[in-house]
Amino acid sequence: MSIFKKRREEGFNLAFLDVMACGLGAVILILILVKFSANTDIPIEELERLQQELAAMEDKQSELQQSLSSEQEAFAQQSATLEDIQQRLRQLQIEQDAVTQALKEEIAVVADLEDAIAAAGPLIADDSVTIEGAGEEQYLIGLKVEGQRIGILLDMSASMTEEQLIEVIKRKVGTDQDKRAGSKWQRTLRILNWLLARLPNNAQVSVVAFNDTSAVLGKRVNNQQNTDDINQIAIEASGLVPTEGTNLQQGLQTIAQTMPNISDLYLITDGLPTYVNAGSGFNETRACRPIKGKQATITGECRVNAFAHTLRANPLSGVRTHVILLPLEGDPTAASLYWSWSDGTLGTFIAPAGTWP
Repeated sequence: MSIFKKRREEGFNLAFLDVMACGLGAVILILILVKFSANTDIPIEELERLQQELAAMEDKQSELQQSLSSEQEAFAQQSATLEDIQQRLRQLQIEQDAVTQALKEEIAVVADLEDAIAAAGPLIADDSVTIEGAGEEQYLIGLKVEGQRIGILLDMSASMTEEQLIEVIKRKVGTDQDKRAGSKWQRTLRILNWLLARLPNNAQVSVVAFNDTSAVLGKRVNNQQNTDDINQIAIEASGLVPTEGTNLQQGLQTIAQTMPNISDLYLITDGLPTYVNAGSGFNETRACRPIKGKQATITGECRVNAFAHTLRANPLSGVRTHVILLPLEGDPTAASLYWSWSDGTLGTFIAPAGTWP
């Protein structure tokens, strides 16, 4: 009986230990679960990454906002510029309309003046020489025939036939009638008649035609009141044949001999001289020998030298020199040199329009 009791006590003890062990295990398991649950929160690294992404997105939003503001500002400036351009265009249109209206008014005034001139008819001048052309209304303003002892030099070289060199060459190989029919030569004769028709009262005049030689037309000295003498000059001029080169020195010498006390000189020409007198002291070079028969062609520089020598060798002291320069191809320095000559003598230089006289 005692053995039985002892065994019952040992079984009780083992069961208690099992219960205690199970309870302890349960507690440990609970503690493990609680700790795991605590460790399953969002890690700090993940939080920092999300915060960085948020900051980057905010920066991107700020950049986009600035870009949008810049675009809006640029658009506003372009709109303002477009408005300025449109305003300028409107202003220009107004100015153009005003100019157009003013031009129409000027055209109307000119038309009225032309009608008045046409209604009045051309003036009739008391000229001793008849001039073919448009009439007295074509008188050239600025050129006046004046002086009491007037000399007229008429260039009758080959270049006086036409303005274009190719046309001059064609006239040179033609007949005398072809040379006289040249358009520039016919104009030259009208200019001579224009001068003769406007000589001052009681003026004396001598006319010399020159090319490589020279000749006095009509009497050596003519009086303006003698109509027959003046007409004789015009008749003899119409019979001249424009040919050969130009020796202005020869013309000046002849006019000075014909009228030693000359007061005014009128020169009708188209360019610088191509010849000077032999033995006149010209400083010849191999490239410039403007003596007839010594050189087939002449350069522009040589013509300038020939002109300067002509004026030095034949000074006309106290004589007002008036130059009527007709156009000629290939002689660009003639205008300035003839202007300097006439201006230095208080004379007049003109290069008239093709419609005069």
